[in-house]
Amino acid sequence: MRFSQIIGNDSLKHLLPQMVDQNRLSHAILFSEEPGCGGLPYALALAQYVNCRDRHDGDSCGKCPSCYKYEKLIHPDLHFVFPVNTSDIISETEKKRPISDYFLPKWREMLLANPYLTEQDLYDGIGIDNKSGNISVFEAKRIIEKLSLRSFEGEYKTMIIWLPEKMNQEAANKLLKLLEEPPAGTLFLLVSQAPERLLPTIRSRCQLIELAPLTKEERASMVQFAQPREFNPLLIELFNAGLNRDLQATFPVWESVADLGREKQRQFCLEAETFIRKIYMVANGLQQLSNVGNDEADEIQTLARKINPAFYKKGFGYFEKALSAIDSNVNAKLIFCDLCNRLLLSL
Repeated sequence: MRFSQIIGNDSLKHLLPQMVDQNRLSHAILFSEEPGCGGLPYALALAQYVNCRDRHDGDSCGKCPSCYKYEKLIHPDLHFVFPVNTSDIISETEKKRPISDYFLPKWREMLLANPYLTEQDLYDGIGIDNKSGNISVFEAKRIIEKLSLRSFEGEYKTMIIWLPEKMNQEAANKLLKLLEEPPAGTLFLLVSQAPERLLPTIRSRCQLIELAPLTKEERASMVQFAQPREFNPLLIELFNAGLNRDLQATFPVWESVADLGREKQRQFCLEAETFIRKIYMVANGLQQLSNVGNDEADEIQTLARKINPAFYKKGFGYFEKALSAIDSNVNAKLIFCDLCNRLLLSL
């Protein structure tokens, strides 16, 4: 991927090439982003740029043999790590200690189709059946093995770690020394959506680059990568039940969500927080900043007229508590039954 192909955060398209050209590039960079803001595309573009044989005008050429392999994600010096778990698409032996290498063909296919893919896209694509992905100590050992070798073709060996917050503590500790003193010509690019969940010792070894949220116009230009708002119908049903004080009408909603896997439940809560934000923005006359789609505009406007202004802060907090409970493996039926009751009482 070239910098010119990335949507949003245009200042980085100048900053990152300058860091390379002026020999100011850190050996470990931590991109911090909200989901879908381009952290992974920027990591890919930077990896391609450092090994391009004819880079010019602040971008890789896109034509040399190195760029050709990077754009197909098959360059021998480009390595990927991402959260995984057991899946039917790997062998029984591989299921015992799943690592990213076992899923690389599917990963490349998904990433080439949509470099702005979400965590749930990954899990759906590699078929880990509603289980949460993680980056294990076996993955950390594999990283050390790969980076102990000399580069095959390029000046840099690049290790892109997507969602490093999914590393367990044993894996993170095992990588600390390598992150602090990597072999010459090694570049770590970490793309995180929750950097606060990384060990402080990991964060301190990386140069932090924060990506800004995309504007409404930038998001509109990403229509080819747009993800359906999967849970909008359930959220509308839930909010209407709450406004009507119809407790029984909330039962199908929380039962449906409780039957999903943990990652889908997290996605529901995150979509709900976005949904609340949209209603709040419309209610306060900020439609231009709300990112409301045409297909949901009528429902959002109706809810914005009905919801008490005191609800928004409480409602957002309820979903935050639900996310915390999901991460703590609390019984899902208890989480979502309680959540729906609280929403009904506060709407």
